[in-house]
Amino acid sequence: SSRYKTELCRPFEENGFCKYGDKCQFAHGEAELRNLNRHPKYKTERCRTFHSTGFCPYGPRCHFIHNEDE
Repeated sequence: SSRYKTELCRPFEENGFCKYGDKCQFAHGEAELRNLNRHPKYKTERCRTFHSTGFCPYGPRCHFIHNEDE
């Protein structure tokens, strides 16, 4: 997958353990994180859904801006 090890593993971050071990598709710590090649317009516009309702079903995976830190 093109997204292999581009996000931190939530169970590993929360519990220090992941049942998938070395076979996990997510990164177990910052050292394993890989860069994801994103579209040049990634996070260049505000998320209409988030800014009109206060919620976005895509959460951190959304390609649009939710707050000024992005």
